[in-house]
Amino acid sequence: MPSSSLLGNSSDRWPLARAVDALGESARRAGRPGLVWIAGALYPGLYLNVVLVNALFGLAENYIGVELPVTGDPGQLLTLFAPKYVAALLPEGSFWIRFWILLALLPVLVIISRTIVGLAKTCDPRLWESEKDEPPYIVESGLVAPEQAAGGMTLGLRPAWQAGRGLGFVALGLWTMLVGLLLGAGLVLIGPVVVLLRALGLEEASPLLAGLLVPPLVLLFAYAVVLMVINQLALHSLAHNQRGVSSALTHAWRLMRAAPMSALRATVVDFVLSLAVVGLEMAVVTTLYVLPGLTPVALFLLYGFAGVTRAGFWARTYRALGGLSSADRVPGL
Repeated sequence: MPSSSLLGNSSDRWPLARAVDALGESARRAGRPGLVWIAGALYPGLYLNVVLVNALFGLAENYIGVELPVTGDPGQLLTLFAPKYVAALLPEGSFWIRFWILLALLPVLVIISRTIVGLAKTCDPRLWESEKDEPPYIVESGLVAPEQAAGGMTLGLRPAWQAGRGLGFVALGLWTMLVGLLLGAGLVLIGPVVVLLRALGLEEASPLLAGLLVPPLVLLFAYAVVLMVINQLALHSLAHNQRGVSSALTHAWRLMRAAPMSALRATVVDFVLSLAVVGLEMAVVTTLYVLPGLTPVALFLLYGFAGVTRAGFWARTYRALGGLSSADRVPGL
């Protein structure tokens, strides 16, 4: 891929330079410590579907009896229904035992989903504009008072909660649909190879199995990344337009298909953010190893800041790719 294509130019919807600037601006907005970091710590990242692919392989290995590469804990499939903090509280046991326990926590999941989608909505860059022609939109959104409209809004947990009103179940349905899509892709891509090996009695032929699974495995990981990008755009579409799950996913796919290189640049920038978080996480663990009680707190703060930054970045990406809201007064929205 030519470097110029990755960098983009001024005529592109989202050149790399603007995407990097948007990440920096989002980090600046998220830099003030506050309760909104709780919502940020719950906000999903692009890495999540990679974990889910590993979990999918682990589930297949347990129930099919074929040794598969890069397997993970099947219970991690639950992390798309709930953040890792909730999933980590589940007791050890079979996948289905943990699933039914998680299902009993449905009210908690709805609250979490409402907070996340509300954070996505309050990170809309138009809420931070200071131009004189912007306050009417900001005030009509109901997120800030008129006296706060001219660039005076502050990110907060309460505005995020208010903005997510009525969207908790729909947001949870969005993530449930994504799990279904991922499971379906795994069945289509991996299923035929597994069936063939079982028919030939080669369940434990690791070299052959690995060779046959490399192409579908690469496709599955690529599909997982695409699906998570769609998830980010669909989440903001859902937040702004009160869409149903299918409509939000369709809208996100159209935005991504209309500007694939711009979406790729956004993914690269998000990946860099993820690498930075991993590096800081290692630094925190190394620095605070003598004070293990402070490590979870420091990591939670790190994840909270990164999550709010990520929400702000994808809010700007959604707008740059042509995403609209009902406040834009476009017919049909």
